[in-house]
Amino acid sequence: MATNTIIQYLESGNGVATSHRSQVETFIAAETIAANDLVSLDLSQAIDGDKSLKITKADTGTATDTCAIGFALNGGAAGDKIDVTVAGIHISANVDGATVAGSRLIVGSTAGRAGIAADINEGGAATIAQRPIIAIASEADTANVATVFVIKQF
Repeated sequence: MATNTIIQYLESGNGVATSHRSQVETFIAAETIAANDLVSLDLSQAIDGDKSLKITKADTGTATDTCAIGFALNGGAAGDKIDVTVAGIHISANVDGATVAGSRLIVGSTAGRAGIAADINEGGAATIAQRPIIAIASEADTANVATVFVIKQF
């Protein structure tokens, strides 16, 4: 369920909770998920309502795991409740090892790890990759970990 806090606190230097600049939603894990994994809605669920309730690690290897919505704040096994940053700053996101500040992040080929959107040249001007951009890296990765700004998808 979505939450809303109307009071806005505009004091800098107090972390990501300052003025509620991140949005968190709770989902149910359809498989084991680690904290900071990039997660996807599980579009393989038989019941349509469960497709927007259950999540898996996002990856391009499974067509129904490519609907990324954000990064897990906590880990858990199948059936556990998982909090997901669906918008705003997420610290310690699981990202590709070549991530630099400003990298546009998309669903990658490693389950739970965000890949980097490559530029595509279509007869002149470069355009971004065709998969949706999930987040923008705010720093270079250190051992596949970086702070990112999640672009709202859900």
